[in-house]
This record gives sequence, structure tokens and C-alpha cells, in this order.
Amino acid sequence: MIGFIFALLAGFLVALSDALNKKYFSDKGTSYMVFARTVGSLPFLLPLFLYLTFFKGVGVGYFSPQFMVVVGILLGLETLATFLYMKGIKVSPLSVSVPFLSFTPVFIILTGYFLLGERVSLEGAMGILLVVAGSYVINFPSARLGWLEPIKAIKKEKGSFLLLQVALIYSITSVLGKKGLLLTDPLWFSSFYFTLLGISAGLVVKVFYQIEVGSFLKTQIKGIFLVGLTQALMCYCHMIALSQLETAYMIALKRTSILFSVVLGYFFFKESYFGLRLVAAGLMLTGVCLIMFFK
Repeated sequence: MIGFIFALLAGFLVALSDALNKKYFSDKGTSYMVFARTVGSLPFLLPLFLYLTFFKGVGVGYFSPQFMVVVGILLGLETLATFLYMKGIKVSPLSVSVPFLSFTPVFIILTGYFLLGERVSLEGAMGILLVVAGSYVINFPSARLGWLEPIKAIKKEKGSFLLLQVALIYSITSVLGKKGLLLTDPLWFSSFYFTLLGISAGLVVKVFYQIEVGSFLKTQIKGIFLVGLTQALMCYCHMIALSQLETAYMIALKRTSILFSVVLGYFFFKESYFGLRLVAAGLMLTGVCLIMFFK
């Protein structure tokens, strides 16, 4: 029961963090949104890493060459995904863009099929169809121009297409992240990795985008605090849920974020076609559950 509650909380908090980020920083640019999401969470994540490392002695001996290679690849892909993610929710409604994250397990199961010859179960195939059907329903209003238009709209709607790319990257990082967890302690790895991600993403933003960090912190401290806090709380809920539930169940429950994103998109930004997009997100979430539980 505890794991169930924290997995749902993780889903709600990631959706809330996205909504707050879009509300406070979408007019400033993708780099500022990335900064708020990653660097903003550091004050809340770093203490756990320091506590586990220096007071509990966790982490000693984990830094093998294999572990460092995994972390290096993860950081590069995750930083890229974060920029694409923030740009996606910046340029498109939350209810149109975020549900496309449900394609992550679809990519995982298709990769296993085409590259490893793994068989897809009937339930897994039905799950894929439901996710695809949901992506069609999201853009259903454009069907008046032709029955193929909802499919074409995925490419035309920049946010949807960007989040589809993020889902593809997440299908890779989810496997690498599991490898990192197996090589270390789950709680320590999560605090270490998200702290390192905040530092590396912050450096990328500062060096390549040259944002005025001091001025940004001084004038936007409330927004940065709220986005960083919700993102950090999501990480903690994610860790607690993962320690209590099977990974497949936890990830499926966390994907309720696509439903929460549709709801928050309506209440924060009055996004249109609320009922239709809620149904579409429900179809996609059902598909995710079928894939995760029966693949």
C-alpha cells in the first residue's frame, strides 16, 4: 500500500513540476527551464547523497570502470532528453506533449523484438495498439481534414514529436539506469545520479547558453524553488516506491503522470479538448500497464 501511494505521488509530482516549470519559465526559454528542473532540485537532493556517502559510508567501492561508463552514457543521454523534454512542454500544451512519454515501453518491447528476437505477448501487442490509438485520439480533432491527419499531426505538433524522441531516449536510459542500480545501492545511486545530473546540466546551461545565473536566481527564486522542490520530492517518492514494489508495477503507476498532465494542463492553462485528451491519455496508460505487466 505504501509503495502504491508513493508511486502515484511520483506521477503527480512529475506532472506538477512540469506544469510549474511551464508556468514560470516557458517565456524565458528552454535553458532556463532545464536549469530550474535540474539545478533547482540540487539543494534538496545533495544532502541525501552527502549523508549516505560520508555518514553511512555507502558508495565506497562502487566506482568501477564499468559503473563510470554507465554513468557517463546516462548523463549524456539524460541531459539531451531533459533539453528536448523542456522544449517540448514549452512549445506545446501539456495534454498534447507529455502523453507521448507512454511510448517508452513501446520502444523497449519493439527493440527487444527486432534486435533480440524476443517474442511479444498478446497482451503486449494489445498494449502497443492502445498506446498508438491514444496518440491518434489526442489529435482526433484534425481528422476532419482526413483520417490520416491525426497521425501527421504528431510530426507537425513540435511538442509531441519532441516528447516522442524523449521516450526513445528513455527506453535506453531506463535499461542503463537499471544497470546502475544493480551495480550499486538503489537509494545511493538515485541520490548520486540526480545530483550529478543537476551539476552537469547546470554546467551545460552556463557554458553553452551563458544564462545569467545570479540574476536568474535573484529574480526567479520562487519559481526555481517550487520546480526544484517538486522535482526532488518526485525523486524521493520514486525511490521509496521502487523499494516497495516490483519495477514494472512502479513504473506503470508512475505513468499516471500523463493523466495528471492533462488535468493540470486544463487547470493551469485552460488547454482545449480536455475530455478527449483525458480519454486518449487513459488509453495510453492502459496500454503501458498491459506492456509492463504482461510483456
